[in-house]
Amino acid sequence: MAARRDGVGMAQYRILSLDGGGSWALIQVKALIDLYSHAGDGTDITGHQILKKFDLIVGNSGGTLTLGGLLLDMTLSDLLGFFLDEGKRKSIFAKASFCADPAAHILRVLRAGLGAKYSARAKLKGLKTMLGATGERNLSTMPALVGGNYAGRNPDFVFCGFDYDMNRETFFRSNLDSLAASRSAAPMDTTVALAIHASTNAPLNYFDAPAQGLNHARYWDGAMGGYNNPVLAGTIEALANGADRSQILALSIGTASVALPLQTHRPNEDSNFVAAPQNSNIVNDLKRVAGSILDDPPDAASFHAHVMLGCPLPALGSKTPITSGRIFRLNPLVQPLPGDNTAPWKLPAGISDDDFSKLVNLQMDAVEQDQVLLIAKFCDAWLADGVRNQGIRVVRETLLPDIGFATYSQAKAAWLAACAGPHFPGANAIA
Repeated sequence: MAARRDGVGMAQYRILSLDGGGSWALIQVKALIDLYSHAGDGTDITGHQILKKFDLIVGNSGGTLTLGGLLLDMTLSDLLGFFLDEGKRKSIFAKASFCADPAAHILRVLRAGLGAKYSARAKLKGLKTMLGATGERNLSTMPALVGGNYAGRNPDFVFCGFDYDMNRETFFRSNLDSLAASRSAAPMDTTVALAIHASTNAPLNYFDAPAQGLNHARYWDGAMGGYNNPVLAGTIEALANGADRSQILALSIGTASVALPLQTHRPNEDSNFVAAPQNSNIVNDLKRVAGSILDDPPDAASFHAHVMLGCPLPALGSKTPITSGRIFRLNPLVQPLPGDNTAPWKLPAGISDDDFSKLVNLQMDAVEQDQVLLIAKFCDAWLADGVRNQGIRVVRETLLPDIGFATYSQAKAAWLAACAGPHFPGANAIA
């Protein structure tokens, strides 16, 4: 398998990047349905058809669950059904036993809000059941199984993990000859199931032990190394292996972010719509550290990839957002909209006060049916432009993008137009 694939440096090179976020990853499936299903419900398009629209697919945590369903060649409708099925969700988020980690249970009883809730071993069993024979295949075999994409190339796959014992980020690749990989050891091939298991193993507040991989290696979630949004990892992978910088397009799909404006004590400022300063103490600080692996400010990975690809930046003092880049960020924001003279902030369209409050406090491991249905409702509001889309970089005071798109429909139209551009031979919006 050549590191520089035939044709990599020619024409368009598309990356699909899938954020981590547990059951919130259903947002990614609904976005892909909206982008590519002519029927509108995902019954008419399968996972391999989606994968063939890209050259490289990179995922972390919940995003690798989405990727696993795509590799299984499920219809997008069936993949969405997996996330909406409470029993199937709970096969991944299976409760940890008291005997496995007594301290975690004691901490929860004491209402410290700390301690693992789920069994890593049970998660692997649930993943193997979900993936079947595909889960036992080595990653290196998957490009040929999926087959030639829109440009006649086999797509590659990268899964993000974090080596628990070596204390460093690890990437599980289908391309064993990737020039982005460390040469300090033999290329590491692993099974699809183990790659997803490693990538989905969020520590401390979620799973009770590191994920066991091949050769006794142990892993935490790839977000521990700062790759919850893996678009930068995908961009580096593409560049290292010969992709033409000017021809790279990256579709980065998130799993929602809570992005509240800071509290300013303005008249009629609703405390539910703003972020108040937090008390600093050991319990609160540990909670914040445990949750920080899921954070991806809009000026981090997407912005770094934007600059790496040589995309334009706003001029000093410019109030016109840059919308001509090649990183396309699709991610709904749990965020109020600017208000009027009566109140500085207001609810997004289609979201009630109660819904908004629940969404702000909903964790990534939402498994109860009412929680997941709320995420789906929130996603639908985003797809209808009632909820803001995350830009690549935002203005602190207004929370509006100075790079990227403030609405889903704008970002969608720009992505499809870029894929159909005449300067990219052989591509079209639904190809």
